[in-house]
Amino acid sequence: MGGEGADYFLLYAKTDLRPDAKPHESITAFIVDRGPGVETKYQYGLMGCRGGGTARLVFKDAVAPKENVLGKINGAFSVFSTMMIPERLGTAAMTIGSARVALDIATQYTSRRKAFGQTINKFQGVSFQIAEAATLLDVSRSMAYSTAVAVDSPDVSDAQKRRMISESKKFITESCQKVVHNSMQVVGGIGYTNVLPLERIYRDIRLATIWTGTSEVMSMIIAHEWYQEYLDKKKKPIRNYQADALESEAEEEIIYE
Repeated sequence: MGGEGADYFLLYAKTDLRPDAKPHESITAFIVDRGPGVETKYQYGLMGCRGGGTARLVFKDAVAPKENVLGKINGAFSVFSTMMIPERLGTAAMTIGSARVALDIATQYTSRRKAFGQTINKFQGVSFQIAEAATLLDVSRSMAYSTAVAVDSPDVSDAQKRRMISESKKFITESCQKVVHNSMQVVGGIGYTNVLPLERIYRDIRLATIWTGTSEVMSMIIAHEWYQEYLDKKKKPIRNYQADALESEAEEEIIYE
């Protein structure tokens, strides 16, 4: 994004070339000015979000002075980690706005469109899809709020914040895509035209589960942090839930290998 018209670029580059250098300790973040050595090579046509000017940049003998380093030399991992909070949680939150517009359009349309002598919101095939969309939207809004509160809390660990942000990014963006899908489905063919903005919302919102980390990457982070929390808890006395079973003494019936 911004490759076509931006004046400044945030660039991550490998700066510790030693073979034994750890990946997360060998990159540096720079601010690079557009100028000699920076060329917009190709501007992409996108399915949606077309106003961002997405382009492929080529850096050749570009100069970044020392004062343009963000953070420390070889310290870009902390910069990246900090940026992922507003980027991923922000993506989740702003997706709710697009989905809400789509649902409002569908609600208005289905409240006026008539078939067989009544408005189509009276048919369960329509109203149930609106109900599902409204539920997903409300849950998404609550999830974004609770995650934002956790991010601002000093009592929540960084690991738990990473998990909650990743959960919000995955769940909210996927849920909001479902909201838009349902909205277009109940509106029908006119929703597929540019007479209504549904088709544009549908195209734009598809990016949400891809950029700043795909849903699959979010799942990797969620699983990693969840299991790590479990391993950390094992270091402390925890309740033996297995003992709640009526035949919990039959331990030989549980096979692990």
